[in-house]
Amino acid sequence: AAAEIIETRQCIGFVGLLDTDHLPFLPAGTVEIGWRLAPEFWGHGYVTEAAEAWLAYGFETLGLDEIVSFAVRDNSRSTAVMQRLGMIADPASDFEHPDIPDSHAMLKRHVFYRLTAKDWQARKKAGC
Repeated sequence: AAAEIIETRQCIGFVGLLDTDHLPFLPAGTVEIGWRLAPEFWGHGYVTEAAEAWLAYGFETLGLDEIVSFAVRDNSRSTAVMQRLGMIADPASDFEHPDIPDSHAMLKRHVFYRLTAKDWQARKKAGC
């Protein structure tokens, strides 16, 4: 979904949940949380704020058991967001993204994170 700054209604990118059916090695029904913002909006907390709302929607409204996320291995900004959201790295599930051509080897390796509804609820109760 489009992400915008409430006060100005300026579109800054997108944040949302999506099916991972484009990755054949993940079980059917796996849901990913993802984001992309224009660079001038990085570092302001917009992704974390929006992603928290999407996690609540996924777990509370949709009743999902788990939400995953993944990013290029060297994308420390995205992995930092995943960690702030309480997502747990799952190195055994890191993968070479099938949609990235071999000519872009630096972008192929992706790290994989998971958050279960149980862990999300525990963080919520703890006030995190």
